[in-house]
Amino acid sequence: MSTSPPRRRRSAVIAAALACALVAGLVVPATVAGGDNATTIYFDPHESEANAGETITVDLVASTHGDYVGDGIDELSVDLEYDSDLLTVTDVEHGLMLAEGSNDAEVNGATDFDEDGAVSIEQEREPSGDGAVATETAATITVEVAEDAPSTETDLEITDSEAMLISEYPQASIERDGSIEIDGDSSDGADDSIPAGTPLVALVAVGGTLLFLCRRR
Repeated sequence: MSTSPPRRRRSAVIAAALACALVAGLVVPATVAGGDNATTIYFDPHESEANAGETITVDLVASTHGDYVGDGIDELSVDLEYDSDLLTVTDVEHGLMLAEGSNDAEVNGATDFDEDGAVSIEQEREPSGDGAVATETAATITVEVAEDAPSTETDLEITDSEAMLISEYPQASIERDGSIEIDGDSSDGADDSIPAGTPLVALVAVGGTLLFLCRRR
């Protein structure tokens, strides 16, 4: 019995499998390379310190290497939230991150403040050109700490963000929240109050004195 046809079929199957593997080897890395690129958005410093009633500034930094062919981003939006009982964002100054890489590019920005503790930042690069590929300050945020804020740690939270490539496709975003450690106001007389354990210590001392006097009698 001839075995040639089965061998031919096996050879065809093996060739097809090798071709698929070759195509996958070419396509998958390109896809992964594109997917691995992202815009990272974070605060600098990541952890801040402030006294009650103090006003501080923190930078919101955006960092991107562009997409897998090197095109950058030309639009950026970031939504922030914070505890309005402790903090108030009083000002947002738009940075030059989106203008990086071109002497002619400008950043057109808009900011929307919400009294309940939310801020929306919108920015666009004009003209788009090749887009921005950089790690730079996107915005400088002025934060006022409440006069009556207690000693605590509170977050500056990035609730949503989007970076748009010049190809009009959104790039993946990596968001890193910031925090502010507050040294609360201690002018309420707490330092002059009687420590919690003082009454018990006093009672023990009085009892010991009475017992000593009784034994002497």
